[in-house]
Amino acid sequence: MRRIVNARSVTIGLAATFVGLALIGGVIIRFVDHQNFPSVGLGIWWALQTVTTVGYGDVVPATTAGRTIGGLEMVLGIAFISFVTAGVTSSLVQRAARAESEADRVHREEIAERIVDQLAELGKRLDAVDSKLAR
Repeated sequence: MRRIVNARSVTIGLAATFVGLALIGGVIIRFVDHQNFPSVGLGIWWALQTVTTVGYGDVVPATTAGRTIGGLEMVLGIAFISFVTAGVTSSLVQRAARAESEADRVHREEIAERIVDQLAELGKRLDAVDSKLAR
């Protein structure tokens, strides 16, 4: 079965969205709170800290609009980190389940082979008993 969306594509998409969120947040905060963020670069620096939940505290928004943008950045940053974590975890669990399923299949085949061998041995013993009784 071919998967339309694989874990790598999702992770790349989420990472790009994460970076985009930081860039957009940096530009927006520059225009919303221009006194505390005199450059877009400083705004991006703040947005990266906020989105990644690091929060050094070296620059902070002072206006209500800036704090609102900061709150959105925080919530979205935590959400994206959660999505990435869930995606990686899901991928690892699926891989482990496939490996376990393959191991179970091999184990069942080995048991079936042993049963067939034991039945063949029992058949030989029955033939030997039959031939002794027939004498």
